[in-house]
Amino acid sequence: MSNRFTIPGLNRSWLTGWPLVGILGVGLALVALLYGGATDNLDNACTMTVQADRVPVRSAPGTAGAPTETLQRGTEVAAAPVVDSGYRKLTGGDRWVPANSVAATAGSVC
Repeated sequence: MSNRFTIPGLNRSWLTGWPLVGILGVGLALVALLYGGATDNLDNACTMTVQADRVPVRSAPGTAGAPTETLQRGTEVAAAPVVDSGYRKLTGGDRWVPANSVAATAGSVC
C-alpha cells in the first residue's frame, strides 16, 4: 500500500522541467512590472527633500565648489545615489548639497 496522497485527474508533469521554468519566469516578470509601477520610475527613483532652512547647491562636493543656487526647506529634488565627502549629488549637472541637509522623500529609493 502506498502512503502517497493523490488527487484524481491531477497530472503533475507540468510542475517539472521547462513548464515550471516558464511559470516561474512569468511570475517574476509580473513582480518586476508591479514593482516598477509602484515606484513610478525606476531610472530616477531617488528624490530628496531639503530639511534645512536654506541649502547652498555647490558645483563640487565640499566648500571649495562655488555656490550656484539655494534651495529652501521642503523643496524636493532629484538626486543620484552618490555621497562624496559628506555631500549628496543632485541630478542635472554638477550639483551638490550637504548630505545632512536633505533626507530621502517618503517612497524614494536612494
